[in-house]
Amino acid sequence: MNTKIRSKLSELKKDVYVLRGRRKEYERIMMREGPMVAASLLCRKIGDTGREMYVLSGSANGESVHRYVRKGEIGEWRIRAENWRKFSRAMIEWVKTGKEIEKKLREIGRKRCERMPGKKIGRE
Repeated sequence: MNTKIRSKLSELKKDVYVLRGRRKEYERIMMREGPMVAASLLCRKIGDTGREMYVLSGSANGESVHRYVRKGEIGEWRIRAENWRKFSRAMIEWVKTGKEIEKKLREIGRKRCERMPGKKIGRE
């Protein structure tokens, strides 16, 4: 194997190690303890009064679902919605990173392959 290929392989391996570290961090985020709700906490103004109403907005069985949140429960539902947001974003990045790792590993495999020995068999 020539030096140029070895250098490229070394670079690719370093990339994979970095990506694996990044993916592990996303896993840590997803594995954290804590309650979640698959929804966003929204603040809505009530007419011209300037009063606010808080609503959890999500989906269930493919349909939008909205639930009123009592004033005294806003803090706990905000935390649950934020935990879900962090989980979802980490999951997206974890999948992207996995795809990047796969791409690098496939390239490593291609770079390490040698030509087959012998004569080419073909049509005469």
